[in-house]
Amino acid sequence: MSMVDVIDGASYPRLDPIACPLCGQVNRPRPIGARFGMLTSVAECAPCRLAYQTPRPSEDASRAYMNWRWSSGDRYVTDSESKRNAAREKLDHVQSVRPAPGRLLDFGAGSGVFVRASLDSGWDAVGVEQSESAIARAKEYYGVTLHERIPDECFDVITMWDVVEHLRDPIAVLRQLHDRLSRGGVLFMETGNYENWRRLMEGDRWGLYLLDHHFYFTPHSLETATTRAGFSSFRVLDVDHSAPSLRRLLTRPRWALRAWRAYFGARKMWPGHGDINVMLVVAQA
Repeated sequence: MSMVDVIDGASYPRLDPIACPLCGQVNRPRPIGARFGMLTSVAECAPCRLAYQTPRPSEDASRAYMNWRWSSGDRYVTDSESKRNAAREKLDHVQSVRPAPGRLLDFGAGSGVFVRASLDSGWDAVGVEQSESAIARAKEYYGVTLHERIPDECFDVITMWDVVEHLRDPIAVLRQLHDRLSRGGVLFMETGNYENWRRLMEGDRWGLYLLDHHFYFTPHSLETATTRAGFSSFRVLDVDHSAPSLRRLLTRPRWALRAWRAYFGARKMWPGHGDINVMLVVAQA
C-alpha cells in the first residue's frame, strides 16, 4: 500500500513496511483515519496480541508531526491547571510504589509538566525530549531545561508517560532505560490498552489511532517487550477502570446499549483489563 503523509504542507512518503517486532510475522495492514486529517496503517499480530503501523511514518514525518503538534495552540500543548493536576496525579502513582524522593528521569518529557511537578515535590528530576518545540514550551511554561539525550547516570525511577507507543524500536529503548536504572529501580509506563471496551465500541474512531502511534500494546505484548529488555517484574496497576455512562441510557439509549455490550464483552474476553483504556504499568530492573 502506497502512502504519503502530509504534515504542515510537506509530504513524507512511507517506505518502511515492518513485521511484528515480537515474532517477525508479517501481517496485512488496513488504513484507518486518524485525528487532524491524518491516516494510519494498522496491522494486528494475533499471537503476540500487538497492533502496529506498517508501513510506518518516516523518521522525518514523525519529527515534523511532533514539532507541528507542539507548536500548535490547542489544549494538548498549552499550559493549564488540569495538566498540572494530571502531572501531580501521576506523581501520586509513582510515590505509591516508590515513596521516598530520589533521582528521577522522565523520558519523552513533552512540555516538562511532570518534571516540574516532581521537582516541586522534592525529587531530583530531569527530562529528555527530542521535539524542539516541546523543549521550548518546557522552558517557557515551567522553567525546565530538558535534555535531548539520556544523561550518562543512574536513576531510581524512570517514567514514560504516553511515550512507548511512539518509539520505532521499543525493546531497544527499554533496554537502554533498564541500564540507566539503579538496582531495584522502577520504570513506570502509561500507554493505551488495545484490549479495551472503548476500542471495541468506537471501532475505527478510537481516539488513540494517531499518526505517530507506531504501536498499540496490550498488557501481554508490553510485558513481553519489557521482559526481553531485561526487566524482572511487570504489573498493570489497578487504576483507571471505566464504564459507559448510565445517563446515556436516557439521552442516547442506542449508543448506551452498544457501549454496555462492548463493555461486558471486553471484560469477558480480557478479564482484569478490558475496562482500562489507558494502562499504567510498573516494571522493575
